[in-house]
Amino acid sequence: MARRGPEQSAGSDAPSQPRDYRSAVAIAAGFTVVLLLMAVMVMIGLDRISIVNERLEVIVHEHNVKTEKLNNMRAAARERSVTLLRLSISDDPFDIDEGIMEFRGHASDFMINRNAFEAMQLNEREQALLTESRELTLHAVEVQERVLEKLLNGEMEAATAWLLDQAIPRQNEVLANLGALLDLQKEASEQAAHDTAEHYHQAIQFMSLLGGAALLIGIVVAISVLRRSRDIETDLFLEKERAQVTLHAIGDAVITIDTRGRIDYLNPVAEHLTGWTHAEAHDQQLAKVFRTMREDDGQPLPHPLLERVPDGTACSLNQAAILSSRDGHEYAIEEVSAPIRDRSGAIIGAALVFRDVSQAREMARDLSWAATHDCLTSLANRMEFERRLRQLVTSAHQDGHEHALLYMDLDQFKLVNDTCGHGAGDELLCQLTSLMQAHLRESDTLARLGGDEFGVLLESCPLERAEKIAEKLRRAIEQFRFDWEGRLFRIGISIGVVPVCGAHRDAVQFMSEADAACYLAKEGGRNRIHVSRPDDAALCRHQGEMNCLQRINFALQKDHFWLYGQHIEPIAGGPRHTEVLLRMLDEEGTLTSPNTFIPAAERYGLMPSVDRWVVDRVLQIAREHPGADGSYFAINLSGQSLCERGMLEYIVERIDASGVHPNRLCFEITETAAIANLSQASRFVNTLRAKGCCFSLDDFGTGMSSFGYLKTLRVDYIKIDGSFVRDMHDDAISRAMVESIHHIGSVMNIKTVAECVSHEGLLPTLKEIGIHYAQGFGVHCPEPLEPRPVIEAAAAKPEPRGTTA
Repeated sequence: MARRGPEQSAGSDAPSQPRDYRSAVAIAAGFTVVLLLMAVMVMIGLDRISIVNERLEVIVHEHNVKTEKLNNMRAAARERSVTLLRLSISDDPFDIDEGIMEFRGHASDFMINRNAFEAMQLNEREQALLTESRELTLHAVEVQERVLEKLLNGEMEAATAWLLDQAIPRQNEVLANLGALLDLQKEASEQAAHDTAEHYHQAIQFMSLLGGAALLIGIVVAISVLRRSRDIETDLFLEKERAQVTLHAIGDAVITIDTRGRIDYLNPVAEHLTGWTHAEAHDQQLAKVFRTMREDDGQPLPHPLLERVPDGTACSLNQAAILSSRDGHEYAIEEVSAPIRDRSGAIIGAALVFRDVSQAREMARDLSWAATHDCLTSLANRMEFERRLRQLVTSAHQDGHEHALLYMDLDQFKLVNDTCGHGAGDELLCQLTSLMQAHLRESDTLARLGGDEFGVLLESCPLERAEKIAEKLRRAIEQFRFDWEGRLFRIGISIGVVPVCGAHRDAVQFMSEADAACYLAKEGGRNRIHVSRPDDAALCRHQGEMNCLQRINFALQKDHFWLYGQHIEPIAGGPRHTEVLLRMLDEEGTLTSPNTFIPAAERYGLMPSVDRWVVDRVLQIAREHPGADGSYFAINLSGQSLCERGMLEYIVERIDASGVHPNRLCFEITETAAIANLSQASRFVNTLRAKGCCFSLDDFGTGMSSFGYLKTLRVDYIKIDGSFVRDMHDDAISRAMVESIHHIGSVMNIKTVAECVSHEGLLPTLKEIGIHYAQGFGVHCPEPLEPRPVIEAAAAKPEPRGTTA
């Protein structure tokens, strides 16, 4: 038994060794399996995490790029409207050119970013919104181009109205559409984060199942992997949120707070603007660090975040806000705040993003000031002056108040500019501005209306007092001496005074009347005052001339002039000639006498244009109606045409181009115009006579030393002034003058024409003297040389019998 016992023990132990070995192997195998399972689990887990991470990076990158392109499109669209608004208040041509280039550049930026966005992979909702964006952009661009066209045409008011009523609302629709696309990107990002979280949960569940079938080390590894996965997931979510905030806050100040309103984070820009460091501001209440006030009155401006964290997408502070820094500095800011959410959508805080717009707001104030003031004198400009005048007109209409308007034009200002330069002229204007302000009340408005024109609005001031104020200003400027580099200048001023009272008149009419009164003051001798009163004959005459001036320009533009002709009949045989007379039709087709519009055209320098029109039309008639041999059309040339540069060359060029022989034309110049411009008249006569034209000296005998100028002017005809011809039967002196003129003409081989032959009874006497031609109503009444012009504005009225020009 004793020997058997050890054998049993051995025998009994023998199989345990293999079992132990197998157990060890099994354990080792099991452990190896566990390790393999753990390796597989880790590999699968890491692979899934890698896939999820790569997918998240792709999604984040794609949506970040889309968001960047959409933000660029929105910025370009907004800047186009801002550029148009700046153009509508600018009068500087260089600024306007630069603004147009910026306007086109923003359009190019918009198109580049839209094309880049369109090239990316888009879902159905994005494609639909992009198609809608194209349509909205097309409509907005059409309206903006019309606004730009009106700006370039100088239609500032119409452009501003279009901008405010059409362009900006259309642009807001485009911005709303882009905002919808941005919201879509945010939804896509949130969906991607949600999908990523689900994939993470699936990976965690899979690893948990594998870890449950493994040993403790597998469980430990699974738990470690689970914890690591959760940490990675949390880090990824926080990184995504931080990236979104950073994306919207590039170059801007950022403050984040928790749900209690305490500060979590300040970026460096926020530290600079608030004067607080991140360490100092951490866990401080937002109201203590972010202190704002109203720009206009300095009153504290509480932020909405101080009451509650926003539960929507974003909220903003009053844009006219001032941030008071800890060190006492103040910054004009614009800001926006938005909530921060965790992965479950719960709000965990808010982000406040703001920027320093002090310089931009200062520029806006400067632009606003420049739009209503003169940069040289700092006075109100014409636009602001007219706006205040409209207010006074409204006050006069509604409340019956009496005001006054002064329109002032400096005398001899051009002398200072021409002799001393524009710097002296600018200094003179500044000194005169201070001088005039010293003689006006604080309630009065002094404005610079033009180069050397000023205006004054005298509020609640009767006409008698306004006249005294105007006289005081005139005397002050008359006594003023301008000293420039040792040279003294005396300046005068012409002032038109107009009462602003009564009804049925607007600001434009008052300005026109004041301008006319100032013109009359200057025309009356300068350095004087003209007060507009009821039934002012001189003012009515001037306004009539201005109205006539508009009709002349209209007639030139629409070909509403009408040529008449009056025969110049030979007394003792010879060819018959025709003097061309000019008539004008107004917008309604009524015939206007030359006695009405010729003086206005001469006064305002339109006669060269009228003479060009007459020359062109006469050449056309002469080409279409060849006359008898030796006959000609006599065309009157004004003194202004004789002096205008290029007129002689124009006439020569038109004669050559028409194909009409020059001997069909005779040019008449008055004796007065010839004497006043003797050298130019001689050049005209010599040049055109050399081509074959002939010349007549009209109204001869009215000027001084008439006979002496005949030696200088080589004319073919002398037209004896009608004042001598009419009185020949009753006045021996008149007959002697006619005989003398004819005798001198005969000696110089110049033919004579008697004007204003009112009846046939004068013809025998003229024939007896030897006068060659007679002209007047007693010989022939003027008649049209061409069909009546077609008047489109209204049916033409029958014309009265014409008179000689």
